Amino acid sequence: MVNSKKSTWLFNPFTYIAGWQALLIGLILILVTGYIGSLSNTHFDGVLDTHTGRSAPLWFFLITGIINWLCMGVVLWLFGKKASKGTFRSIDLFGTQALARWPLIFTALACTILAYTRFIHTLIELTRTQKMPETFSLIDASVFGLVVFVMLAVLCWTVRLMYMSYKVSCDPAEGKAKKTFIIGLIVAEILSKVVLIALMANV
Repeated sequence: MVNSKKSTWLFNPFTYIAGWQALLIGLILILVTGYIGSLSNTHFDGVLDTHTGRSAPLWFFLITGIINWLCMGVVLWLFGKKASKGTFRSIDLFGTQALARWPLIFTALACTILAYTRFIHTLIELTRTQKMPETFSLIDASVFGLVVFVMLAVLCWTVRLMYMSYKVSCDPAEGKAKKTFIIGLIVAEILSKVVLIALMANV
Protein backbone atom coordinates (compact mmCIF):
# COMPACT_ATOMS: atom_id res chain seq x y z
CA MET A 1 0.00 0.00 0.00
CA VAL A 2 2.83 2.42 0.88
CA ASN A 3 4.72 1.61 -2.34
CA SER A 4 1.52 2.04 -4.33
CA LYS A 5 0.97 5.50 -2.83
CA LYS A 6 4.58 6.50 -3.56
CA SER A 7 4.17 5.33 -7.15
CA THR A 8 1.01 7.41 -7.49
CA TRP A 9 2.76 10.52 -6.17
CA LEU A 10 5.59 9.98 -8.67
CA PHE A 11 3.58 9.13 -11.77
CA ASN A 12 0.05 10.44 -11.17
CA PRO A 13 0.01 12.97 -8.31
CA PHE A 14 -3.00 14.65 -9.92
CA THR A 15 -5.34 12.33 -8.06
CA TYR A 16 -4.21 14.22 -4.93
CA ILE A 17 -3.46 17.71 -6.16
CA ALA A 18 -4.90 19.88 -8.94
CA GLY A 19 -6.35 23.32 -9.60
CA TRP A 20 -4.79 26.46 -8.15
CA GLN A 21 -2.61 24.54 -5.72
CA ALA A 22 -1.00 22.54 -8.53
CA LEU A 23 -0.63 25.71 -10.60
CA LEU A 24 1.15 27.64 -7.85
CA ILE A 25 3.53 24.80 -6.97
CA GLY A 26 4.14 24.02 -10.64
CA LEU A 27 4.95 27.62 -11.61
CA ILE A 28 7.35 28.00 -8.68
CA LEU A 29 9.18 24.81 -9.70
CA ILE A 30 9.28 25.91 -13.35
CA LEU A 31 10.96 29.18 -12.32
CA VAL A 32 13.37 27.38 -9.97
CA THR A 33 14.26 24.98 -12.80
CA GLY A 34 14.89 27.92 -15.12
CA TYR A 35 17.14 29.59 -12.55
CA ILE A 36 19.19 26.42 -12.00
CA GLY A 37 19.42 26.02 -15.77
CA SER A 38 20.86 29.54 -16.05
CA LEU A 39 23.81 28.48 -13.87
CA SER A 40 25.05 26.16 -16.63
CA ASN A 41 23.45 27.93 -19.62
CA THR A 42 21.02 25.02 -20.00
CA HIS A 43 17.95 25.94 -22.04
CA PHE A 44 14.65 24.09 -22.01
CA ASP A 45 14.08 25.40 -25.51
CA GLY A 46 10.92 23.53 -26.40
CA VAL A 47 8.28 21.41 -24.70
CA LEU A 48 10.61 18.41 -25.12
CA ASP A 49 14.03 19.94 -25.83
CA THR A 50 17.04 20.69 -23.64
CA HIS A 51 20.33 22.19 -24.81
CA THR A 52 23.37 23.55 -23.00
CA GLY A 53 25.77 26.15 -24.31
CA ARG A 54 24.50 29.60 -25.26
CA SER A 55 24.55 32.28 -22.58
CA ALA A 56 21.47 34.46 -22.11
CA PRO A 57 19.95 36.85 -19.57
CA LEU A 58 18.32 35.29 -16.51
CA TRP A 59 14.85 36.42 -17.61
CA PHE A 60 15.16 34.31 -20.76
CA PHE A 61 15.79 31.12 -18.78
CA LEU A 62 12.80 31.91 -16.56
CA ILE A 63 10.39 32.76 -19.37
CA THR A 64 11.33 29.68 -21.40
CA GLY A 65 9.67 27.27 -18.96
CA ILE A 66 6.55 29.45 -18.81
CA ILE A 67 6.28 29.48 -22.61
CA ASN A 68 6.67 25.69 -22.80
CA TRP A 69 3.97 25.23 -20.17
CA LEU A 70 1.57 27.64 -21.88
CA CYS A 71 2.06 26.08 -25.31
CA MET A 72 1.38 22.59 -23.97
CA GLY A 73 -1.53 23.76 -21.85
CA VAL A 74 -3.27 25.72 -24.61
CA VAL A 75 -2.87 22.96 -27.20
CA LEU A 76 -4.15 20.24 -24.84
CA TRP A 77 -7.02 22.52 -23.77
CA LEU A 78 -8.11 22.79 -27.40
CA PHE A 79 -7.75 19.05 -27.97
CA GLY A 80 -9.51 18.35 -24.68
CA LYS A 81 -12.51 20.41 -25.78
CA LYS A 82 -12.94 18.05 -28.72
CA ALA A 83 -12.01 14.77 -27.02
CA SER A 84 -13.54 15.16 -23.56
CA LYS A 85 -16.63 13.16 -22.63
CA GLY A 86 -18.02 16.25 -20.91
CA THR A 87 -16.90 19.56 -19.46
CA PHE A 88 -13.69 20.01 -17.48
CA ARG A 89 -12.11 22.76 -15.41
CA SER A 90 -9.44 24.65 -17.33
CA ILE A 91 -7.58 25.43 -14.10
CA ASP A 92 -7.16 21.70 -13.44
CA LEU A 93 -5.53 21.15 -16.82
CA PHE A 94 -3.25 24.18 -16.67
CA GLY A 95 -2.41 23.57 -13.02
CA THR A 96 -1.50 19.92 -13.46
CA GLN A 97 0.42 20.65 -16.69
CA ALA A 98 2.55 23.12 -14.73
CA LEU A 99 3.18 20.57 -12.00
CA ALA A 100 3.91 17.87 -14.60
CA ARG A 101 7.14 19.67 -15.54
CA TRP A 102 8.65 19.40 -12.04
CA PRO A 103 11.01 16.44 -12.83
CA LEU A 104 12.96 18.74 -15.17
CA ILE A 105 14.57 20.20 -12.07
CA PHE A 106 16.70 17.02 -11.98
CA THR A 107 17.87 17.71 -15.53
CA ALA A 108 18.78 21.28 -14.57
CA LEU A 109 20.73 20.04 -11.54
CA ALA A 110 22.54 17.33 -13.53
CA CYS A 111 23.66 19.91 -16.08
CA THR A 112 25.45 21.94 -13.40
CA ILE A 113 28.00 19.12 -12.92
CA LEU A 114 31.37 20.59 -13.90
CA ALA A 115 32.48 17.53 -15.84
CA TYR A 116 29.36 17.80 -17.99
CA THR A 117 29.85 21.51 -18.73
CA ARG A 118 33.56 20.96 -19.47
CA PHE A 119 32.69 18.29 -22.01
CA ILE A 120 30.11 20.59 -23.62
CA HIS A 121 32.89 23.14 -24.15
CA THR A 122 35.08 20.36 -25.54
CA LEU A 123 32.39 19.48 -28.08
CA ILE A 124 31.99 23.14 -29.04
CA GLU A 125 35.75 23.45 -29.54
CA LEU A 126 35.81 20.24 -31.58
CA THR A 127 33.02 21.53 -33.81
CA ARG A 128 34.78 24.86 -34.27
CA THR A 129 38.30 23.59 -35.02
CA GLN A 130 37.56 20.08 -36.33
CA LYS A 131 40.41 18.88 -34.10
CA MET A 132 40.35 16.96 -30.83
CA PRO A 133 41.07 19.51 -28.06
CA GLU A 134 43.89 18.84 -25.61
CA THR A 135 41.35 19.18 -22.81
CA PHE A 136 39.52 16.01 -23.87
CA SER A 137 38.85 13.77 -20.85
CA LEU A 138 37.38 10.28 -20.78
CA ILE A 139 36.01 10.98 -17.31
CA ASP A 140 34.23 14.09 -18.56
CA ALA A 141 32.90 12.12 -21.54
CA SER A 142 31.59 9.40 -19.22
CA VAL A 143 29.88 11.94 -16.98
CA PHE A 144 28.40 13.58 -20.08
CA GLY A 145 26.96 10.23 -21.17
CA LEU A 146 25.50 9.66 -17.71
CA VAL A 147 23.89 13.10 -17.66
CA VAL A 148 22.37 12.51 -21.12
CA PHE A 149 20.91 9.24 -19.81
CA VAL A 150 19.41 11.09 -16.84
CA MET A 151 17.99 13.73 -19.19
CA LEU A 152 16.27 11.08 -21.32
CA ALA A 153 14.86 9.30 -18.26
CA VAL A 154 13.55 12.58 -16.84
CA LEU A 155 12.02 13.48 -20.21
CA CYS A 156 10.14 10.17 -20.32
CA TRP A 157 8.94 10.77 -16.76
CA THR A 158 7.80 14.30 -17.61
CA VAL A 159 5.91 13.17 -20.72
CA ARG A 160 4.21 10.49 -18.63
CA LEU A 161 3.11 13.14 -16.12
CA MET A 162 1.86 15.44 -18.88
CA TYR A 163 -0.20 12.58 -20.30
CA MET A 164 -1.69 11.70 -16.91
CA SER A 165 -2.48 15.39 -16.36
CA TYR A 166 -4.39 15.48 -19.65
CA LYS A 167 -6.14 12.18 -19.00
CA VAL A 168 -7.22 13.03 -15.44
CA SER A 169 -8.16 16.67 -16.11
CA CYS A 170 -9.94 16.36 -19.46
CA ASP A 171 -11.27 12.80 -19.18
CA PRO A 172 -11.09 12.11 -22.94
CA ALA A 173 -13.48 9.62 -24.48
CA GLU A 174 -12.24 6.03 -24.64
CA GLY A 175 -9.66 5.55 -27.37
CA LYS A 176 -8.99 9.27 -27.80
CA ALA A 177 -6.64 9.98 -24.87
CA LYS A 178 -3.34 8.68 -26.29
CA LYS A 179 -4.03 9.72 -29.88
CA THR A 180 -5.00 13.30 -29.07
CA PHE A 181 -2.20 13.65 -26.52
CA ILE A 182 0.50 12.51 -28.97
CA ILE A 183 -0.75 14.86 -31.67
CA GLY A 184 -1.07 17.65 -29.12
CA LEU A 185 2.47 17.05 -27.87
CA ILE A 186 3.87 17.32 -31.40
CA VAL A 187 1.89 20.50 -32.11
CA ALA A 188 2.95 22.05 -28.79
CA GLU A 189 6.61 21.18 -29.43
CA ILE A 190 6.53 22.89 -32.83
CA LEU A 191 4.67 25.90 -31.44
CA SER A 192 7.07 26.32 -28.52
CA LYS A 193 10.10 26.07 -30.82
CA VAL A 194 8.71 28.76 -33.13
CA VAL A 195 7.99 31.12 -30.22
CA LEU A 196 11.35 30.54 -28.52
CA ILE A 197 13.38 30.85 -31.72
CA ALA A 198 11.69 34.18 -32.42
CA LEU A 199 12.36 35.29 -28.84
CA MET A 200 15.97 34.08 -28.89
CA ALA A 201 16.65 36.13 -32.02
CA ASN A 202 16.14 39.24 -29.89
CA VAL A 203 18.32 38.13 -26.96
